[in-house]
Amino acid sequence: MLCDALAEMVLKRRIGEIGEDGLGEFARRQMDAARSDPRLGRERGAVLADFWDAVEEAERVRMLGILGMHELAAVLDREEQRLGVSRDQPDLSPDTAARLQAFWERSEMARLELTNGNPHLNAQALISMNSALDALVEELAPAVRDVRRRRLAEAMLSDVKARVPAFAELADEVRETIEGVVEDFIDDRLPKAERLRESGARRYERVLEGAGLAAPRDRPIPPDLDCALTELGALRDVLIHRGGRVDARALRQAPSLMYGDGQMVRMSDADFRTYSAAVRCYAAEVQYRLIRGWIELPDEDAPDLARWRDYRRLGA
Repeated sequence: MLCDALAEMVLKRRIGEIGEDGLGEFARRQMDAARSDPRLGRERGAVLADFWDAVEEAERVRMLGILGMHELAAVLDREEQRLGVSRDQPDLSPDTAARLQAFWERSEMARLELTNGNPHLNAQALISMNSALDALVEELAPAVRDVRRRRLAEAMLSDVKARVPAFAELADEVRETIEGVVEDFIDDRLPKAERLRESGARRYERVLEGAGLAAPRDRPIPPDLDCALTELGALRDVLIHRGGRVDARALRQAPSLMYGDGQMVRMSDADFRTYSAAVRCYAAEVQYRLIRGWIELPDEDAPDLARWRDYRRLGA
C-alpha cells in the first residue's frame, strides 16, 4: 500500500511539473534567452557575456532546426494515423491523396537533410560561433590594454605624488596636464593594438599579446587545437566569400583540410562537434587568462587544453 501511495505521489508530481515548473536549470536559461536575448539589455563592453550568449544562441537554433526536421520526418506517419488511412490505399480521395503527398514531400525533405548530416545548419552555427570568437578577441584586447595603461599611469603618478609633496598643491589644470602626459608616455610604450589577421590560434594570440593576454609558457595551445581553429577560419572564409567552394587560397591557409580545389564545403555533424569544441575551449582559455591576471586560481579551474574536443555541447 505504501509503495502504491508513493508511486501515485511521484506520478502526480511529474504530471504537475510539465511546463514551466518542470524546467531544469539549463532548459530554463535557454527558454529565458529565447524569450528575450540578454544582450539587448547590455551596454557595449560586456564582451565575455556577449560571446557566451552568442554561442548559446547559435547552438540552440541549430538544435531546434535538427529537432524540427526529426519531427517533420515523422509527419506523414502521424497524418496517416490521424486520418485512419494509408498512402498505399488505392481508393484514396483526391483531397486525401493531395494532402498525403504534401506531407510526404515535407517528410522526405527533412529525412534527406538529416541523412546528409545537416550541412547548412552546421555551417550557419559555426559561422556565428567563429564570428563571436573574432568579436571577443577584438573587443577584449583593447579594453584590457586600456585598463593596463590606466593602472600603470596611476602607479607612476602615485610614486610622483609620494616623492613630490608639492604635486597636490598644483592647479587642477596643471595636474590634469601632467596626468595626460604620463598616460601618453605609458601608451607609447605598451604594445600597439592589433587587428585580426592570419589564421588559427596565431590570429588571436598576436592581438591578445598586445593586451598582456598571450598564452603563458606553461599553457601553450596544442597543435591539434590550433589546426582546428585554422581549418574553421579557412572554411568560414570559403562559405562567406567564395560561394562555399574551396580554393587554392583556403588550402594554403589550412593544408590539413580534407577537400580538393573546387570542392563544395559540407559541414557534417562531426565537423560541428569538432569546431564548436575548439571555439568553446579556446574562448574559455582566454577567459581564464583574463581572470588569472587579477586573482589566483587553482589549477583545476583551468581549461583542459589537451582535452579540448570534450568542450562540445553534449548531444550536439
